[in-house]
Amino acid sequence: MLYTISYKVIGHRLMTFLLCHRKFVFLHLDLSVTMFFANPLFLIGMVAVAVPVLVHLFSFRRYRKVYFSNVERIAELRDETQRQSRLRQLLLLAARILTIVFLVLAFAQPTLPLHNGKHHVGNTAVSIYVDNSFSMLLESSEGSVLHDALQKARETAAAYRPSDRFQLLTNDMGGSQFRWLSRDEFLLALDEVEASPRSRLLSDVFHRQTDFLAQSHADNRHAYIISDMQASVCDINSFSADSSVLLTLVPVESQDVSNVSIDSVVLNAPAYNRGSDITIRVSLTHVGGGALEKQPLRLYVNGQQRAMSTVDIPDGHGVGNASADIHFVADQEGVMDCYVETADHAITFDDRFYFSINVVSSTEVVSIGADNKSLRQLFGTDSTIRFRHMNGNAIDYASLADCDMLVLNELESVPSGLTQSLHTFVERGGTLLVVPAEKADAKSYEQLLAPMRAPLLGQWSEGDSRVVSLAHEASLYRGVFDGLTADNELPSVKGFYRLTLLPTSVSEPLMTMVDGSPFLSHTTVNGGGHLYVMASPLRSEYGNFVQQALFVPTLFNMALYSRPQPTPFYIIGNEVRLPLSNVYATAPSEVRLRSSGGDYEMIPDIRMLGGHPVMLLYDQPSQPGNYRLLSPVAPEQGLSLNFSRLESAMAFVPRSQLQSAGETILLPHGGSSMTSYVRQLSEGRPLWHWCVWLALLMLAAEVVILRWPDIQRRFANLKERR
Repeated sequence: MLYTISYKVIGHRLMTFLLCHRKFVFLHLDLSVTMFFANPLFLIGMVAVAVPVLVHLFSFRRYRKVYFSNVERIAELRDETQRQSRLRQLLLLAARILTIVFLVLAFAQPTLPLHNGKHHVGNTAVSIYVDNSFSMLLESSEGSVLHDALQKARETAAAYRPSDRFQLLTNDMGGSQFRWLSRDEFLLALDEVEASPRSRLLSDVFHRQTDFLAQSHADNRHAYIISDMQASVCDINSFSADSSVLLTLVPVESQDVSNVSIDSVVLNAPAYNRGSDITIRVSLTHVGGGALEKQPLRLYVNGQQRAMSTVDIPDGHGVGNASADIHFVADQEGVMDCYVETADHAITFDDRFYFSINVVSSTEVVSIGADNKSLRQLFGTDSTIRFRHMNGNAIDYASLADCDMLVLNELESVPSGLTQSLHTFVERGGTLLVVPAEKADAKSYEQLLAPMRAPLLGQWSEGDSRVVSLAHEASLYRGVFDGLTADNELPSVKGFYRLTLLPTSVSEPLMTMVDGSPFLSHTTVNGGGHLYVMASPLRSEYGNFVQQALFVPTLFNMALYSRPQPTPFYIIGNEVRLPLSNVYATAPSEVRLRSSGGDYEMIPDIRMLGGHPVMLLYDQPSQPGNYRLLSPVAPEQGLSLNFSRLESAMAFVPRSQLQSAGETILLPHGGSSMTSYVRQLSEGRPLWHWCVWLALLMLAAEVVILRWPDIQRRFANLKERR
């Protein structure tokens, strides 16, 4: 009877606890709802918890009374046994309840949602970027870093459902990559990924991913960036936050290596004639190593080695920079295919730099107006220049288009027909030097200069003046003042026009007088032409400019640089815009771009932009080298392409910095499988196996509790035997 009452007391207290603390119990139930259950219907099995409760509330054991003459010691023993029995029954009840709870949870398969519960029930759109730049070609334990990246992409796709949609993105970013693929199509597309010379900033990659994922209208949007996290492109702090996209950075382990790269070349002049001394300044970078001594440099021109040099690269705390000059003489005319190379065994794609040099045979200069002795002596005695003079009253307009430089010398008035011809000449890329007469018609000169946004002729001044400043850094004087001081003697002037700058003027003063007005100005005209305006005639009675040494390089460089000079080199992956002469517009379909070796040929895209033909290149050609632009109506032009040097610095962002980049950036452990990680990402962390182990633990605890008296007796017997 005493045990029966104790069970009723226990049941009453348990019910009282549940009723009094129902808010606490329900709170925990509400928290548990935040978990995901693969089989939530099995939670109905929680009703079975009532079975052990009922069993313990109603005891069916019968008791037999035993009478003793002295019960004082038995009462003490009974009270002590009763307290132990109550504790044991409570523990037994808890073990049985927890066994049922954990078994039910195991069948319901609970999962713990990761990443603040951003995954929702429904379809998923997945964008996976695989970095296929040259830095991914470094060796790894499995072959190459690119191979490891592709394997991680396969594991990632395998963890999703076949009904989910995928996008494969690489550095090429072609139009075919911006479409949705099934899982099987995605895996097939991975087999076609190859190394690319292009490199992309990771912030730009993530921006492309978010824009494309926004068009999916999927319940879940996942973005993966699988890369070696090269420091030159890993600008993770520039990522634009997007709460609708779950971003995962997957760093593929790579090692820092030492590398020497040729970054660029600079020519000492924009144009050359035959016999010119050509100086090429080569810039190099050494990353990941100490100082280097006598790093070799070799110059090849048209397939033959023409010069050799060495350079010492200092240690610049991990990055060393140096430059070296290589000299040779232009002994032939036309386009010269050149490249500079060095020796480096770790990374080889940046060991060679291609560029083109155009050597002109002769430059045609025509003077219109008054015959000038100084101009004739300067240009007439040079074998590389063909000089002609035309009287202002007998101008051969048809031949002006074939000239390289025109000198409008001391015309009192500029005819309207000549004005139109000069406009066309400059807009097509020609060079025009305007030397006004003392009694010039300002109105006619304004009609010539104003449309080209050049300075206008102001008031004529008879007073003495002088030039006080010279633009040493202007392109016209490139290489002229090397080794000379800036305080060289400047011209004095006895009569001049005050050149007036318009509000829309884009001119550059090359020489400036005391009053601040230009003595010589330069204006770049749309189309690539050049317009130079003098403030006074080129005669000794108006100043001493024609007697000074500065006169020769000034006018000679105007003639030498009069032809539009192509850019020495371009970078693959950047848009290439090569201005062409108007003759290319007559037969654009017959133009060909051919490699210097003849193993590659294509039809370039030629369009009319601003009234002038321009050749556009985008993704092709994809290999560096020297190329020639061939046309039946124009002479050959050189075009040189190089890989971007963005991948040359083989330094990588450590995992610790990636981990602290932000809440939206998630990193799997370096040794974990991408498949298990992605499944946890989409399904949550499974907890059912923990429930099974806990249920077994509760069963074992129940057995121990039931057999605890026997265990105590055995221990007591062992003590007595000892």
